[in-house]
Amino acid sequence: MKQLTAKQISFFILGLLFTHCTFGSVGDSNKEKETILQNLIFFNNTQLIPVGTNLRSYDDQADDNLNQFSLTSNSVNYNITIQSSSYINWEMGTYRINPPNQVLGVSTSSSEKNSTATAKTHTPYTVPLDLPADDLYGKSYPFLSAGTVSNIAEYNSTMETGASFLYPNTRTSNMPLGVVAVANVSWEEIYIRMTVNGNDITILLPQGNKSITPKCKIPIKLGRSGNIEILMSPSSMFQDRTVSGTPVRFLQQLSLLLPGTIVISKVSNISLYNILLQNLQAEDIVFSFPGCFPGVER
Repeated sequence: MKQLTAKQISFFILGLLFTHCTFGSVGDSNKEKETILQNLIFFNNTQLIPVGTNLRSYDDQADDNLNQFSLTSNSVNYNITIQSSSYINWEMGTYRINPPNQVLGVSTSSSEKNSTATAKTHTPYTVPLDLPADDLYGKSYPFLSAGTVSNIAEYNSTMETGASFLYPNTRTSNMPLGVVAVANVSWEEIYIRMTVNGNDITILLPQGNKSITPKCKIPIKLGRSGNIEILMSPSSMFQDRTVSGTPVRFLQQLSLLLPGTIVISKVSNISLYNILLQNLQAEDIVFSFPGCFPGVER
């Protein structure tokens, strides 16, 4: 016997809802329809679909030299080269998904919002809903396997701004229908060996994590054609930025220690180390989702 698809089952149940059959008395009919509708919503909200992820690094300089870039700090230019010995030891990457803000393709009305069937609907691409860990929308869905990735500044792919490094070990995750609420990445260690204007610089950052929030709707839906994109810009860790009106300049502070060989870690050159940690955690500086463009699926 031919297997029925999810869409066929949905249409079948909807057909039962809106045919002339009254299921007995009018009162009983309404109760039966409510039960069927709730079951359909439950069925729709328990579908899991595979969605891939492209986690990639870029330097935003529209060339193929991903390991070489120039930055300006307080009007002084710095030439930076990332060495091939650099690596990231990833711990994990996960998504939280929120349910769609529409039920059965119909916008939620004020009366629907008062029903138990649509109590979990929400505005899309917001913070994750506070739900039990065993709830479909309270769970985390993995997209990145643990492991050490080397040659992180090696060109192996392209994007709109030029060369990029597409990380391996990402995997397809079965996720519920809805929208991406947040992505979380964590690492055991980030090791960067680089030269700055010819000086040898070693950076060792210990275990950490970052939550990445979408700025637009990233749908998890049947028929989705592309992978989710998550961007990482290592060069942005070293850029000047302003915090509460005060400039924070990593490279300018680093230059005060040059020339020479510099090690930056939690036990050496701590002021530089703290700037890097703050830059890693800043919103849309190192980690981000791509911007929103009409007609482009993210």
